[in-house]
Amino acid sequence: MKIQVEKLSPVEKKVTVEIEAAEVAKEIDRAYSALGRRAKLRGFRPGKAPRTVLERNFKDQVEADVVEKLVQKSFEEATKQEALDAVAAPRVQVGEGGVGPDRPFSYTARVEVKPVIVPRDYRGITVTRKPVEITDAAVDAEVERLHQSYGEMVDVEGRDVAEEGDWAVIDYQGSVEGKPFDGGTAEGALIQVKDGNFFAGEMAALLGRKVGESFETEQQFPADFRDTALAGKHGKFAITVKSLRAQKIPPLDDAFAKEVGIDGVETLPALKDRIRTDLGKREKRRAEAEERDALVKGALEKNDFEVPPALVERTIDAMVENTAQRLARQGVDLRTLDLDLARIRADMREQALLTVKAALLLEAIALAEKVEVGEQDEQEEIQRRADEMGVPPSRLQVKGEGRQALRQRIREDKVVAILAAAAIFQ
Repeated sequence: MKIQVEKLSPVEKKVTVEIEAAEVAKEIDRAYSALGRRAKLRGFRPGKAPRTVLERNFKDQVEADVVEKLVQKSFEEATKQEALDAVAAPRVQVGEGGVGPDRPFSYTARVEVKPVIVPRDYRGITVTRKPVEITDAAVDAEVERLHQSYGEMVDVEGRDVAEEGDWAVIDYQGSVEGKPFDGGTAEGALIQVKDGNFFAGEMAALLGRKVGESFETEQQFPADFRDTALAGKHGKFAITVKSLRAQKIPPLDDAFAKEVGIDGVETLPALKDRIRTDLGKREKRRAEAEERDALVKGALEKNDFEVPPALVERTIDAMVENTAQRLARQGVDLRTLDLDLARIRADMREQALLTVKAALLLEAIALAEKVEVGEQDEQEEIQRRADEMGVPPSRLQVKGEGRQALRQRIREDKVVAILAAAAIFQ
């Protein structure tokens, strides 16, 4: 077998392969032999049809199968022999004459490959480190958010006029340009009486309205509204106020702190201390993530290289799939939404490109620094994640692709630690 490799770009190569006629003839013979054992032809017992009859009836099919097998086997050998780090299936063009028992078979394959990266200047990256600080105001805001979440809805008594902060139960019918639209009608919708976005459950026009009153109002659809045909347009809504409700909040005291149900928390000061601790952990993780991003971006600024388009597209596929799964958990089926997937993919491209470049550079630095990942590293990472999630490590044991992804993350974390150890922090 003859192999010739031509570099088209740092991320694409052209592979020309020629297979000797004798090997082609053997593969064709094997194909007809296998076909003869299973083919059912009128007038012949199974396995007894002559080769000439098989050729007359199945020549095109056999040749197509032979081409596929020859390409698959030879290209795999070529990638090993030439150390081609292919990242996608090759685009194959069969040579003139196709395949035949009396002549060599040739084809060319264009294939995307990982770029060869020799990382440089990744030590001494300047990074601004932001101190983690949890203010009393941040703790109080989190306590109040938790406090509000324990409120319950009760009917407003003693008045029938909506006031700021009330919750109105309404029926409404909406239209755009005089025509109704999907989702534009509802009964018993709960809307808060406050300045804000009607589509987020807020409406200032309800202020001062009486129970039983009907009125019309105009609301503008947000520019990023899920139905792109309505985005930015003005809709008219006929509204009837059915009732008024208010949120009853329990007193913010030790009894409330105990009701939250956190182990070891019995008083309001203890609840605030626990929230301060949790906020500190959360902010520390956020600061570490920002520092990691800054280190990687700093290294990328020193190392520019092309990336295979196939890896970018694959990353976009994963991002779209993750978005679909997140929406599915919220009860939204992405397929039912009128979305411009081409635009969505285009919007994701820049982030996908950055993700691919970061992964390739970290992999190159790991090779340069001889970073290794052992079983102990895996178990320590699994234990760390288990502790963070509050579950036994046995629940997080992974195999196959999951284990490969875990090892890649550990390797990248080790590389980032190398970058951090050599960085200049301001």
